[in-house]
Amino acid sequence: ARLSSSRLCPKPRSDGVLHCHRARATGTLKPRPEIFPRLPKSRARPPAPVLPVRGDRPNAGYDRGVRVQGKDGAVAVDQLSKNTRSAGTTITVCLPHSSYVGVKNPFNAMASELLFADKVTIECLSDLDCVDAVDQSTTAYADVLAEATGVIIANEYAPDALAETVELLARIKAGKVPKLRRVVFLSHIGVERRTLDPYKTLNRKTKIGTGVIGRTPTDGGAPLDKWFTAENLLRVGAGDVPINDDGSYPAGVSAETVSRKDWTKNEWTYTVIRVGDLRGNGPTSVVFGDAMLTLVDNAFDVRMQDITMERGDRFDGFTKRLSVAVVMNRMLTSTQNRVLNKTFSCISTGPVDRERRKGWDVAKGRSPPPLEDKVVDEEIAPKEEESGETEGAAAPVPT
Repeated sequence: ARLSSSRLCPKPRSDGVLHCHRARATGTLKPRPEIFPRLPKSRARPPAPVLPVRGDRPNAGYDRGVRVQGKDGAVAVDQLSKNTRSAGTTITVCLPHSSYVGVKNPFNAMASELLFADKVTIECLSDLDCVDAVDQSTTAYADVLAEATGVIIANEYAPDALAETVELLARIKAGKVPKLRRVVFLSHIGVERRTLDPYKTLNRKTKIGTGVIGRTPTDGGAPLDKWFTAENLLRVGAGDVPINDDGSYPAGVSAETVSRKDWTKNEWTYTVIRVGDLRGNGPTSVVFGDAMLTLVDNAFDVRMQDITMERGDRFDGFTKRLSVAVVMNRMLTSTQNRVLNKTFSCISTGPVDRERRKGWDVAKGRSPPPLEDKVVDEEIAPKEEESGETEGAAAPVPT
């Protein structure tokens, strides 16, 4: 059976999730091999829909699948699997090899059983129709890229997000992602305000490995620098113009000229979604282990159900994971040219009125519904000062 967005694993009782989480924390799980086995699915998959081709542009047809990279892409995967435009599409979430490797129990030094922190997440994803979880260290990962038409990089850890961007662009340049049409990248607000607090403090540089015998300290920190670098790498890779640290264009490049360019003829295009610190549990429920943070996120899920979006680097605040998943989903399925090679900031707003908060309890598996696509469309619609923008033919819809 398909999972609802509020369920973590296919159990008939909502407390089954909590029981599984507690058992993992206390080291009472049964012994497992060192590498978590990925069992093949026995059910038949529905064929991916072939959407009508819009014209004779080189990126007009989308009939394959979407690849989602990053652990927090699990939220986007759940939404993509249910969206009407992408229903029935093969979706693959690509996880690092470490997600499949067991670790010693940090809560019980005497325990001999290994813990698999991402086991529940992998099972949750694999139970969804037309969704697979793939180890990035295997040959299956390369096979996924060869068929992918859309990629979402949704890693909250900036160094990994940058590394995944560099790797993806290298594979694109080598011709190993021939069917790629869209890339959606999860970034952070404040990347154009790194000289101002609080983002100056957030972006401070650190040293990793200091005081460790036999290890040379390496540069760490500066997450906003890494997100900004990844953004510009995508811009250059997609044939766009890289921006300066303050968000302006280089000398001699007109912002108006760039905004009016027709990107539909590109082999692939990107959309960057900048968010605040992510809150809320979304369909991953209690995957995140901190109990107090889980309580805070459960309340955030219920109270902050709306969003605000604008072009560029705007806002200060937090963003709900489930809302970001819907926005990234919509960037793949939208037919509007205004999302191609564009950058948006997105934060959650609220609290919503009391009637909309009634009846929800994320801890018991009752989550508020995700945003509708029309809400995202309204947020990215041209504002009054942008009403003069030229809107070309509808962009193709990926699956």
